[in-house]
Amino acid sequence: MKIVIVGAGKLGLKVAASLISPTNYITIIDINPVVIQKANNEMDVMAVVGNGLRFDVLNEIKISDHDYLLALTDDDEKNLVISSIAKKLGCKHTIARLRDPEYSKQLDFVKQTFNIDFIVNPDKLISYEIFSYLLNKHENLNQFFTGATIGMLEVKADSVKGIVGDKVLNASNYLEKLLIVSISRKGKIIIPKSHVTVESGDILYLLGKKPDIAKLSASIHTSEDGASVHKVMIMGGGKTGFYLGQSLSEAGISVKIIEKNRERCEYLSEKLEDVLILHGDATDVSLLQEENIASMDAFITATGYDEDNLLLALIAQQYGVREVIAKTSRGNYSTLTDKIGVYTTLNSLEITTSHILRLVQKGNFIASSFFLQGQAEIFEVVINKDMLIEGKKLKDLKLPDGVLVSLIYRDSEAIVPAGNTDIKEKDRLFFFSMLSDVPELERILQSTKRRIFRI
Repeated sequence: MKIVIVGAGKLGLKVAASLISPTNYITIIDINPVVIQKANNEMDVMAVVGNGLRFDVLNEIKISDHDYLLALTDDDEKNLVISSIAKKLGCKHTIARLRDPEYSKQLDFVKQTFNIDFIVNPDKLISYEIFSYLLNKHENLNQFFTGATIGMLEVKADSVKGIVGDKVLNASNYLEKLLIVSISRKGKIIIPKSHVTVESGDILYLLGKKPDIAKLSASIHTSEDGASVHKVMIMGGGKTGFYLGQSLSEAGISVKIIEKNRERCEYLSEKLEDVLILHGDATDVSLLQEENIASMDAFITATGYDEDNLLLALIAQQYGVREVIAKTSRGNYSTLTDKIGVYTTLNSLEITTSHILRLVQKGNFIASSFFLQGQAEIFEVVINKDMLIEGKKLKDLKLPDGVLVSLIYRDSEAIVPAGNTDIKEKDRLFFFSMLSDVPELERILQSTKRRIFRI
């Protein structure tokens, strides 16, 4: 595919790096010569200094020959116009980043007016993942793939007799034909490798055939009385705080938002009728005490600073808040959060990048995908004869540490994969991947054995 990315900020560069492959020809356009030089030095792309709003710049790169234009600048209006111009000039598909809440009420009208195929809102994406995590965590998730033949079930480990204290290697003794594809422990998704011991309080994600899913689901008691979320405190009244506060309030949950910018507080008060808006510094512990932080069911840190978000999450955990989620945007904090003990962190950059990759790869080789608590993804991949991995053994794939092949569906049979298992045409492979490893997995799953060389 030929793809143009306008805007070389954090998101633009992340998406570009994720799409680089022998089958993709990537062009990056930005008005900043420094970031363009950086892209030229570090990535196998064509980087152009220019204004994506200009017809001559888009014509010079022959935009009419391109499959996608991704307008990912920091300016919503620019993204709308750039996408519209590209479509007028013959680009097949356009994706625009659009963050302003004022546009969210009229997305269909905006898409039709500007002739845009897809709109991506990073703040709304992460707020949706946080919302889903809080409201669905105490319910039974039942997700089906492959025409409802293969299913995924979320269960509490304590509800499966005997499994707590044993290793994943022995899970078949308790789950029969179902496989553990992921474990959520204290809000953090972990990889279910064979040596991992199942602990009390773990949430297990199980994959298997529909009848086996239904059998286990009917045999266990999964309700958790008193564990639902009623009171939520959000640190930061930016766009993420706005979308999340709006969604939670509409779901009947009591919400407090603490924001230090007075003008922003006034805006939030006008737009969010049933949300309590407090003007103050979220890092002021005395303010948190006054607002009775210890009585909250959930505490979300969504300021614009990762460091503040992680610090505030630690404070909330010390006060015993049951559900604490920190929003981050830097991938290099993942190891740090494990060391300092922040349970749940959601990376807005990784979530948005993965969502854009789904849009670009739609109908290519991924039949379906599903986010796990905004931290990992389950893929259903259909193998065709031209894919790089077709005909190989699983042990030869050189998968990243955060990726596992959970199940293979072949000729109406669910196969538990082993190192010597061959990958065959028409197989449906179910991959578990941490979001940080999704780009590398995408490259491994390339759908052609031909290599395109640059001239």
